Amino acid sequence: MDELEAMGNWASDQDAQWWPFGFLRPEPHQWMSNRRVLALAVLYGSLAGSIMNVLARLTGTTQGIAPWALPAAGVIGFFVFYRATFAFCWNRRAARIRSGGR
Repeated sequence: MDELEAMGNWASDQDAQWWPFGFLRPEPHQWMSNRRVLALAVLYGSLAGSIMNVLARLTGTTQGIAPWALPAAGVIGFFVFYRATFAFCWNRRAARIRSGGR
């Protein structure tokens, strides 16, 4: 588990990973709350879902798909992914820092 956390936090600590939403990046000792994860998911997931929507429309594979469905699925998917990976690792490190560990 420690190696997974180290790898997740290494990725999260890269400045490029936060572009252009660096203002949402917490300090290493701060919790990554559900609210922050949701904000990231809305920003990244709606963009990814919108791109998928455009690609689906261009290829003609949109039968029965509402225009809001792919952006909404992107937000949900990003939230679940971020919460289970990056936020988990970040919060594990934050708890350790807060308790005086490294």
